[in-house]
Amino acid sequence: MDTPTFRPSTIVAVTSEEPRHAAVRQRAAAIARDARATVILWDRAAAVSPLESPMPTDWSGEGEEEQFGDRLGPNDLMAAGQEPLARQVGELRTSGIDAWGWLPDEADADHLLDYATDQQADLVLVSADDADLVADLLDDRENGSGKSNRRRPRIEAVPS
Repeated sequence: MDTPTFRPSTIVAVTSEEPRHAAVRQRAAAIARDARATVILWDRAAAVSPLESPMPTDWSGEGEEEQFGDRLGPNDLMAAGQEPLARQVGELRTSGIDAWGWLPDEADADHLLDYATDQQADLVLVSADDADLVADLLDDRENGSGKSNRRRPRIEAVPS
């Protein structure tokens, strides 16, 4: 009997401008093409500090917080001042992939898993060079910690 092939419908891929994340984006694109999956690029570098959010907050101008959803297209990312991530999302879209971006308030394993679970992601791709994040993700996943009892996504460390 053949084992069914894992075909994710949504992939969250951890990215930044750093070269090590190019392999993560390439892996996400390859899987997405084959599975016809959506890719959400989760910008690890977006979380500048605990006191500064990459997205509009309650303190921003009126209506700005509601302007953005939980997935950001290139125009949203440009409006948020995130041109490098907008370019990465645009490149994936140009290659025919349903691609989006996200700017987390905090770039840790808990926030990543919560976001991926909220987006019903089946797979989270992380650079193997982000050893701290990979270890925390695997530990969190194995211990079942986090806010949700919903099914958690698979975690894959991508060599750079």
